[in-house]
Amino acid sequence: MFSFLFAIFLAISAENPVCQSRFDSEEDFYKSILISPEDISLKQKYLTKFGACIANEGVGIVPEKDLAVVEELNCTNPLEGVEFFFRNSRLCSRSVRFFPSKKVFTVENRHIPVILPENWQHVETAETLLFYDKSTVFQEKSDINGDVLSKNGFGLYLNSAGRAVYPEFVYSEGKWEKVLPLREFFGLFPKDDGSFDIVVISEKHSRFSQKELFALLELRSDSAGLSAIDSGSMKISGKGLKGVKFPKFEYSSGNESDFGTYEIIFKDENLRQNREINLNSAEYEMKISVSDGVFRAKLTIFAKKLSEGEAAKIQSVINREIPSFFVQP
Repeated sequence: MFSFLFAIFLAISAENPVCQSRFDSEEDFYKSILISPEDISLKQKYLTKFGACIANEGVGIVPEKDLAVVEELNCTNPLEGVEFFFRNSRLCSRSVRFFPSKKVFTVENRHIPVILPENWQHVETAETLLFYDKSTVFQEKSDINGDVLSKNGFGLYLNSAGRAVYPEFVYSEGKWEKVLPLREFFGLFPKDDGSFDIVVISEKHSRFSQKELFALLELRSDSAGLSAIDSGSMKISGKGLKGVKFPKFEYSSGNESDFGTYEIIFKDENLRQNREINLNSAEYEMKISVSDGVFRAKLTIFAKKLSEGEAAKIQSVINREIPSFFVQP
């Protein structure tokens, strides 16, 4: 009997005029939110006033004037909520977040239903939900902050200032798309005339001097010089390559994000046997192949932060399958 009455209460609450327009008579409250959208006391006040309006389990958007309100009712994993209560003997939570003057933004993916008004859409990754107002005109190749991005020839994203960036979503051809940005690249390209090019894309090493980078790579050649392709990419050109050390994947347990792609490619005529290795998990995909004298290793990390266990598996495969050095006889 209690459940039936409670269901009726939820239905009545959702149809309450207060729920139809949250801020018609709350102008001062609305202005306070615009000024301090992260203020926990304002979130608690909102839930006190309008919590009963959040009747269906899931995460949804309520557009109010120039404010996008993200409301969440979670009975699956309620530990992230602001307000806790029991419903049908289940612990549930309500929470709310405010996004003033935002037509595109992201929130954590709680893996609960998404409930959106007609003019809003979402794009989902395992860890993130992107919401956007589809009636808004966004700039082509922009990120969620409105910065228009470009790509260099190797796939590295650059912002309007020419700096390397690693977006999770990019607006392309009329819609928002999830992307896996290039993070690091090492390419060795020997030429028939005895010259060679080495391309290094790495945020960690982008500020290295020629001496520092050559020492890191243990480069041995008759001649070589370093030049910058752009802020995140370096090119070594030279002649008479004798040897170079291949970089290895190094996992950091810090707060830096891992998601994106990491790639090594080199050409070696001594690679005679074609082969292919594929590894897959929920967190990453790794492909290693040798074909027609070209070695390719591509690691794609889907998780924002790779677990230490999966990182150890990747490290083991890399140590076994990727040569430590290129040596020219």
